[in-house]
Amino acid sequence: MGLGGWEWGVILLIVLIFFGAGKLPDVFRQAGKGIRAFKDASEGKAEGEEGEEEEETPEERKERLRKRKEKQKRLAEKDDLDDEEAEKVSSSAKKKSAE
Repeated sequence: MGLGGWEWGVILLIVLIFFGAGKLPDVFRQAGKGIRAFKDASEGKAEGEEGEEEEETPEERKERLRKRKEKQKRLAEKDDLDDEEAEKVSSSAKKKSAE
């Protein structure tokens, strides 16, 4: 016997009333961490152990860091453009209000 749609809806409504909409993301995030920790413990993984990942070579690390720097540079350039657009809009709004 499983839970149907109405039962899940009532449970979600009770949780929403009890915790409030602002706290729900934190509640579910913590529940997810707890479930993940339980799953890892049941599989015998140590805390902080990720599965079967290979270690990163120095060349791979340099490439990853280079890509990260390029992404940060693109984001910074985009942010500068957004700032310039905002200044243009505010200056044109000031001109219109002065007229």
